[in-house]
Amino acid sequence: MRRHFAALNTALGKSTSEDLRTLGREQVADDLQKAVKACIQQEYADSLAPARAVVAAAWEVLQQKGWDHPAWREAYSFAQLCIAASHISLNDSSSTDPASNNSMHVQPLPSSDSVRSDYNTTGNSPHTDRAIDVSPPAQKAMQALDLASIMGAPPDFLAPVKSITEPVARQQHQAKLAYQVGKHQRSCEEAACQACPAPTCGPSNQCQHNGSGRHNASRQHNISGHHVGSGQHSANDQHSACMPQQATPAVCRDSCANLSLGLILSSVPQAEPQLDPDRAIARRSAAELTAADFKKQYWKTDTPVIITGAMDSWKAMREWPSLKWWNHNHGHRTIPVELGTDSTNSWRETTMLLQTFMTDFMQPSVSQQPDAEVAYIAQHPLFDQLPSLMSGVEQPELMGGEAMQMNAWIGTQGTVTPLHFDSYDNFLAQVAGFKFLRLYSRQQTPLLYVERGQATQSAMNATRAQKNISAVDVEHPDLEKHPGFSKAKHLECILSPGDMLFIPAKFWHYVRSLSPAISVNFWY
Repeated sequence: MRRHFAALNTALGKSTSEDLRTLGREQVADDLQKAVKACIQQEYADSLAPARAVVAAAWEVLQQKGWDHPAWREAYSFAQLCIAASHISLNDSSSTDPASNNSMHVQPLPSSDSVRSDYNTTGNSPHTDRAIDVSPPAQKAMQALDLASIMGAPPDFLAPVKSITEPVARQQHQAKLAYQVGKHQRSCEEAACQACPAPTCGPSNQCQHNGSGRHNASRQHNISGHHVGSGQHSANDQHSACMPQQATPAVCRDSCANLSLGLILSSVPQAEPQLDPDRAIARRSAAELTAADFKKQYWKTDTPVIITGAMDSWKAMREWPSLKWWNHNHGHRTIPVELGTDSTNSWRETTMLLQTFMTDFMQPSVSQQPDAEVAYIAQHPLFDQLPSLMSGVEQPELMGGEAMQMNAWIGTQGTVTPLHFDSYDNFLAQVAGFKFLRLYSRQQTPLLYVERGQATQSAMNATRAQKNISAVDVEHPDLEKHPGFSKAKHLECILSPGDMLFIPAKFWHYVRSLSPAISVNFWY
């Protein structure tokens, strides 16, 4: 790591400090140089305090007016890298007892030119000792690297420290999961026995306890790992009323969160929209569509098409629908999440562990709980942050060449992407769940009431200033306010797992998730 910090300091660190001094932030520049110098000298513990001071200063600027100079992003990334190096250097001397607390503090993202200003519902900065001193060192280091990545640090900038940190943090996470599975399964079984109101429930009755007096684990969890109800016996149990839901102890309901993580269903939702056959998007089999035919019939004519069978060989199709797979392999990583919706004025953006996202948001949606909150990992370069995911997907062959960018979209039922267009040809690949889309050609633009916000520090205004977002609520249009929209011609479809939709550049599209869903898009 020492050589990496020395090379970065030569290439970038000194100029970043000089820029900070030019901005009148001498103390921040001094702290940055102290942190980097300590890492170069391998005195990592000495870098922690000045690095935290730099992060706090950069965060404060971001909240107040956004990062109006590249030096702030560079300083933030440098400081988080120093924090990560400090924590990972302490890992060997710290306890790795899986029973220790390794839950991460959920952090609101800052207001900037790419994030809306109402992000912070608590008013607290995430860069305080209270927020970061609750995890084992390797997980603290991983969190610092992820935050730097989320805020724009290049992958190569973080790679040497990340290559050391990630395997250790994953090992700690998986060890704790294994510990929790054993401990919490016992808690579930014991709590079920203690709370069971049936007078005949006991070690010698037909509920099939094991020798220790606990319920057999198979009575609580089916073979796929799905929790049966909320602590109830499975349906074929002779005492199905033995453990009513209202008697379920909180320890069982809360402790078995990981055990109950399920699969994103592959059946079409009952509340699917009724599509107009005259507006259906054509479907073509990948086995029958050559690259030459695709470019002639669809790409050159700006015609959307759904390609089937192109994703049959993807590992992602087999692995990603499992929430437990995400939690086991990547639950220790910190990711940006959008919560709430615009329509309810509850939209905000936070960072959290992917484990928290899966257990607290995706699973309630999979279980169709009525109070499940809308949550979305939206247009995030997750493949840059988690490059191992690349092995699960294959880039479309019809365009030829490499995609300029790939994004992941993972969310609950009810996520909505407003009507907008992108400046690139787009392949939207549906890995799990179902999405409803409406598409409008660029010729319909005069009828779509384009937002024309001002390019201010407000993220929403900055986005609207690009003039690629419609003001119309597609499924519930206000025709008094937008009368011309009733004349706009559109195409529509429901994407199912394995469908890949070609959306031509500057083709307007609206997207709503009909179920928990996972998608990948490729921009060309």
